[in-house]
Amino acid sequence: MTLKKNIAIVLVLLIISACSASKNDGTVKVSGVIKNPIPQGEIILEKFEVGQVVPVKTVNADTDGNFEIETEVTEPGFYRINVYGQQFEILVLNKEDITITADGQGGQMIEAKGSEDLKHLAQVQDYMEQYSYVVRDFNERYSKAQQSGDNLKMEELVEEGTALEAGKVKKLKAMAWEMDGSIVPLMVTDYFPDKSEEYKFLDSLGQKLQKELPGSSQVEMFVNNLAYFKPAVQMGDVAPDISLPNPDGTTMSLSDLRGKYVLLDFWAGWCGPCRKENPNVVAMYNKYNKDGFEVFSVSLDRTRDKWLSAIAEDGLVWPTHVSDLKYFQSEAAMTYKVNAIPFALLLDPEGRVIGKNLRGRALQNKLASIFE
Repeated sequence: MTLKKNIAIVLVLLIISACSASKNDGTVKVSGVIKNPIPQGEIILEKFEVGQVVPVKTVNADTDGNFEIETEVTEPGFYRINVYGQQFEILVLNKEDITITADGQGGQMIEAKGSEDLKHLAQVQDYMEQYSYVVRDFNERYSKAQQSGDNLKMEELVEEGTALEAGKVKKLKAMAWEMDGSIVPLMVTDYFPDKSEEYKFLDSLGQKLQKELPGSSQVEMFVNNLAYFKPAVQMGDVAPDISLPNPDGTTMSLSDLRGKYVLLDFWAGWCGPCRKENPNVVAMYNKYNKDGFEVFSVSLDRTRDKWLSAIAEDGLVWPTHVSDLKYFQSEAAMTYKVNAIPFALLLDPEGRVIGKNLRGRALQNKLASIFE
């Protein structure tokens, strides 16, 4: 189940991007004490660069566990303190000196203090830790329902999981927006499961950070990279037309269905979650087609035989099936920036997007609100 997998994956995201802000010339001191120190054990200050963690300085604590690291910081950025290669803590270095407390025997978590940025980091990390407990409970309940074959319970949990993720993103967005003058919001956005869904917020956040941290190379990189996450179509937009061949080779166009409510569905015969949702789409088509509901299916299959076999096996009875058999290089997939399936948009009679990735009960409820 893609939702369950996405929730689990996002909780173990590793922050590997370099983040920095307004210029600052000076030396920053990272000092502290290691309880129960290991003789000759190394304490390493590391910096997050693009795609890698780079060692900055390595020291050994004295016999009492005291250590001190000084480094030049020209602009604030994300760092990490590495204690004996066993304990790690993300830091933000800017102007303030930082103090560290850790246990050489791993008896406690590393504690870092000294700046407002570190308070922001702790706030985010504490929230994500609590959220991980919620997700663990969710996964256990979903696995139990799956093992017992309780499809009704699984559908209920899908709705619950969707609400959990929405609540998490809402909380993180509020945190990020309130962290004025800090680079920590750049890290917060790494916990968004789908940045394209949050493009408008990310764009606003980027503009806010540009004002608060003028001259920041990393903020500029963040803003420039937003183009990658800008969705091809947003809610309320008119969906771009699609013209592709059907199984008989006849070109069919999405615009031919203007005047109807249309589910634009990107799928493939090899896509398990797509095939799992197909019975629901068939049921909705059979229920509402007479009222003006159509399905326009775009297959990302690579071979005609597998495409047609899946249509037949799943009983996809509507006539508007198209594909150029080019996988994710399909002209339609590239136009809509589809990089994962299932992906679906619900269009109103004018071709405007009124729903995105509605599945299961969510699709049922939306169509009921339109036709009943």
